[in-house]
Amino acid sequence: MSVLPMIGGAGARGLIVVAAAMTASCAASPNASVRLADAVALSAPTSVGTAPMFAVSSAGTQAVAWVSAPNGGTDGRLYVSVAGAPPTEIRDSLGPIEAHGEAPPKLAFAPNGALFAVYTVGKVVAGERFPRSALRLVHSGDAGRTWTAPVTVTDGPAFGSHSFHALHVAGDGTVYVSWLGKSDGDSAARSMAAMGEMAGMRHDEHGGHEASGAWITRSTDGGATWAPRVRVDMGEACPCCRTALATSSDGVLYMAWRHVYGGSVRDIVVSRSTDRGATWSEPVRVHDDDWQFDACPHAGPAIATDERGRLHVAWWTGKEGSAGVYYAQSADSGKTFGPATALGVAKFSRPAHVQLALSPNDRVIVAWDDGTKQIPRVVVRVSEDGGAHFAAAATVSASGRAASFPVLGVSQDSLAIAWSEVSSDRATAAAATAANRDRMAPKGLEAVGDAQVFVRRGVIQ
Repeated sequence: MSVLPMIGGAGARGLIVVAAAMTASCAASPNASVRLADAVALSAPTSVGTAPMFAVSSAGTQAVAWVSAPNGGTDGRLYVSVAGAPPTEIRDSLGPIEAHGEAPPKLAFAPNGALFAVYTVGKVVAGERFPRSALRLVHSGDAGRTWTAPVTVTDGPAFGSHSFHALHVAGDGTVYVSWLGKSDGDSAARSMAAMGEMAGMRHDEHGGHEASGAWITRSTDGGATWAPRVRVDMGEACPCCRTALATSSDGVLYMAWRHVYGGSVRDIVVSRSTDRGATWSEPVRVHDDDWQFDACPHAGPAIATDERGRLHVAWWTGKEGSAGVYYAQSADSGKTFGPATALGVAKFSRPAHVQLALSPNDRVIVAWDDGTKQIPRVVVRVSEDGGAHFAAAATVSASGRAASFPVLGVSQDSLAIAWSEVSSDRATAAAATAANRDRMAPKGLEAVGDAQVFVRRGVIQ
């Protein structure tokens, strides 16, 4: 196994320049600096919070969301703030909104200014190891002041294996949602298998298990109705590494996820669709990391397209000797990819959760929680030449705190980075508890705990 155990600040007053050195094989461009103000607790109105997410409209309006729960428990509610207004609380009639950093609520603005949010609702089922999840969507037409009633995105039963989702609204207003999971027909098999385990029976006595797949659906009426789901990965998808979506100006739709190859090799792939998600190309491996790992690292890719039609991809791999965060791009609609650029690597690394954003003038911004350190910190690197070179890493979070799952909000030269953090002592204790837990014991819903969501805002120069 080539990953370290998983666990999981503020600067001076005013705008300050932040910078740090990091092991990387790419040449550094000296002409990009990040100037960020002090960290502010976004989740202050709710006391605690986790699983942050940003969205920025074409007009530059910024929305931010997080999940909180009374007393830091599992009764999750979604809070969304638009343009700095007090957050609106969203509850779901099906149950608690899940507080999961790798599968957080997602936000996206439509061309007409409507704001969409997708999240999962969790349901613990007796005899099953993992909670079932329902994928739900709401939207607001008045800058987040009021929201529609939630609708279920997937066809078939609401609760099943539907998580690690992505949300994207294309230029024509089509709303896309992707996720990982099994077909609804496997829910009964999972229940039977779980009961079989409790009775000491083998999995194959119930016919085995269906491999997890990557799925997508779309809505052309603002989320009111949804097309039947389409399975994009006909092989096996790593079941808990989030998916990612993007469209180019010519209407090509891209989806990325971590695919499982023979021998439990888990590498990032991209597939494309030219008919609005109805059919898909064969998945293309972004880079031959050739990382063999017989488990799921909870670390999916990030993708974006620029005005020239190039597809940009950032991801993490745990391959021993070259573990860490990488970046690559494709100039031919995802058919092939250029060399991978190492942004922050070491011999070993905990899973890093990468976010990628683009801004005008060929700027590429990549942020992640640095898993090469004993206590993870949030860092950011900026390229001023379309990804050919990146400036030195800037450290964003404070020392002595375990910072994870960063997200980016970028508009022109303005930058905002939010993340979830806890004290290093609490993170270490949580990691020890997880390491000693029976891996086959039923897993309940994620608790928010005493986590806080922080943000730092500033500019790129």
